[in-house]
Amino acid sequence: MFLRSLVMCCYLMGAYWASYHFPSMKMVFYPTLGAFSFLFMHRVDQIKDIGRITMGAIIAVTLGSSMYAISHGAISFFITAILTIFLIQWFKWNAAPILSVSFIPYFAHSVSFWALPAAVLVSLLGLMGSIWLIGKVEQSNWVARLSLALSPLRTKLEPLKKEL
Repeated sequence: MFLRSLVMCCYLMGAYWASYHFPSMKMVFYPTLGAFSFLFMHRVDQIKDIGRITMGAIIAVTLGSSMYAISHGAISFFITAILTIFLIQWFKWNAAPILSVSFIPYFAHSVSFWALPAAVLVSLLGLMGSIWLIGKVEQSNWVARLSLALSPLRTKLEPLKKEL
């Protein structure tokens, strides 16, 4: 799990750095990306499920962008929320960050309709690439041997963990 956490934090740091230094990539990083990272980190073996969640996020942010383009008000926000919740339940996406990502247009105020869906697509595809890489690395022999070698240390730290 440490390797997964390390890779995810490096990916989030890279996305933040790119969004901070390059104005054209401003929306590649958004706080919900952290929630997607944590969710995906626990589903490394379920790449098909991760793909479905990614597709759901793209649909949700496109829905949010559409509703925001129609109206900037509370009614369109409500319609975005109710439709996204309906889609999450209908397709059984089982990922709360999908609802959050549908609200990004209401806070980011993007100039272009496609800017936010494109940014979410790029960031989640990068995240999926990181997840795929983690899965491949964890399947390699040297990682298994390293994990086995560190297991005695982990068992020694268990009592300390319970005390904290």
